[in-house]
Amino acid sequence: MGRYITTTGTAGVTTRTVSGNYSAAVNDRLLVDTAGGAYTVTLPANASLLVDDTIQIIDIANNAATNNITVDRNGSEINNAADNLTIDVSGAIVTLIYSGSTYGWIIGAV
Repeated sequence: MGRYITTTGTAGVTTRTVSGNYSAAVNDRLLVDTAGGAYTVTLPANASLLVDDTIQIIDIANNAATNNITVDRNGSEINNAADNLTIDVSGAIVTLIYSGSTYGWIIGAV
């Protein structure tokens, strides 16, 4: 199992407000403020990842349709594709779960 602590509540999660490009860490819950523009969130490098590592991205400004959030895959696949993820739905909440080197990050919830 990964580093995500499976208890009731938010144990193990670090909530951060982001209003610019950001390099994510395992168990980050990112409140991305897209009011000021489009931003890129870079996922951790796959060499440091464990299965079940999790990152959540939340568009708190409800502007992702206008100011997209790009999720840079940083060498890992996202949903078994070698493409970055673009979050372009205002108010979106996206949870990414690392499934291992075969499929990379999977979208667990939108």
